[in-house]
Amino acid sequence: MTKRFLLPLLVVLPATSASAQTLTQALALAYRSNPTLLGEQANQRSVTENSAQTRSGWRPTVSVNMDANYQQGPYTDAFALGTYTSNYAEGYVQAKQTLYSFGHVANQVRAADARSRAEGHALRLTESQVFTNAITAYMNVLRDRNVLEVRRADLDMLTRQVQLTTSRYNLGGQPNEQVTRTDVEQAETRRRSAEVALTQARATLAASKALFRAVIGVEPQNLTMPDGLPGMPPSVGQAVTVAIAANPQLAQMRETKDATAADIDTARSQWGPQIQVQGTFGTIGPASPFRGREYGEQLAGTVSLVQPIYNGDLYNSEIRQARAKDEQARQNVELAHRTALQDVVTNWRAVENGLQAIRAGMTEVQSGETALKGYQLEYGYGLRSTTDVLYADQNLRTAQVELAGSRHDTIVAEATLLAAMGRLQAQELLPNEHHYDADANLRRARARGWEPLQAPISALDKAGW
Repeated sequence: MTKRFLLPLLVVLPATSASAQTLTQALALAYRSNPTLLGEQANQRSVTENSAQTRSGWRPTVSVNMDANYQQGPYTDAFALGTYTSNYAEGYVQAKQTLYSFGHVANQVRAADARSRAEGHALRLTESQVFTNAITAYMNVLRDRNVLEVRRADLDMLTRQVQLTTSRYNLGGQPNEQVTRTDVEQAETRRRSAEVALTQARATLAASKALFRAVIGVEPQNLTMPDGLPGMPPSVGQAVTVAIAANPQLAQMRETKDATAADIDTARSQWGPQIQVQGTFGTIGPASPFRGREYGEQLAGTVSLVQPIYNGDLYNSEIRQARAKDEQARQNVELAHRTALQDVVTNWRAVENGLQAIRAGMTEVQSGETALKGYQLEYGYGLRSTTDVLYADQNLRTAQVELAGSRHDTIVAEATLLAAMGRLQAQELLPNEHHYDADANLRRARARGWEPLQAPISALDKAGW
């Protein structure tokens, strides 16, 4: 689909001024200010923090603890004559480090990273949806403004026709120039219908402007008809190939499938041994009265190994649950694959049909204008009836409205096709804009909180997985 057709305006509009809004400018405004897109960007940053949080399982935890205790009371019955006293205060630093989790942390990290990447593709999907909505809103205003101009021109023409027909009816004249009361009523009926159509066109345009403001954030000014969208493929085969590789929803489902596969291993790893080391260093002495010289140091170290044996079938149930969710994710990948292919083929054909409709519509409008002018001229000589003129006018207005719709539908179909291919993105549409970098956010999240022990412990934890 390399051949493009310039899409001129249907009617004569005022000259484009310095305040004209091109489609690229409108998309840039939406990219910078659309709340749906900005909210999804914030959500993407939030999800990437899971990649940082799961890595904390490879890192030590250090805490400072302070305890004070004083207790006095009677002994038991066997020592009724004495008293019992507990009086101590202690402060210590405690450090814990997991040395090996049987791959539990490693698989949690795998799942979190996959879900972070999936959220990056979800952001791409939201971006393409926002751009599709913005393009649709832009083309809605263009179409409805053109339709409004058509309705105005139609009403002006029919008003003149009613006046001319009424004058002929009142004045009489040569037999071939005479009109009947039926002709007058017919012209007046068409004029009233044109008034209704003009009112409807104004209401439709007002709704389109409201949608434009909601999606793009500003009032539509002097919009310019785009000549097409960048990145259109030359063939449907290439469009399918690109979509399979880059469709954002399909890519999101693939990463989600990787995450659910990691969830299975996470559930399985709970059956393995856990090795942890803990150290404590501090001081202890009497709490009341405080005498610093009586405080002494305390030091403790513990290495623990925990091997689950039985837990009421909890871990086995979690494994079965993870496998079921993994199967669901696999089916979602297949569904996204089929949907992407359907969207590509459907919208490719819609673009082809739209371009043909534009060519045919431009010819039809030109013929309709010529026919209406000829009928009006011949009507003046009594060679055409009022019905002939009204019929020619109706055909012209229908063709003009249909051409406006074809132009609108073709650009929207191009946008939907590019979205299915994964090309309706800021990188392709707005090369001069500063682009939000989801991958950079994920890299920063993975690097936060790094410490020297992480590398060897993570390597040990990944062994066998």
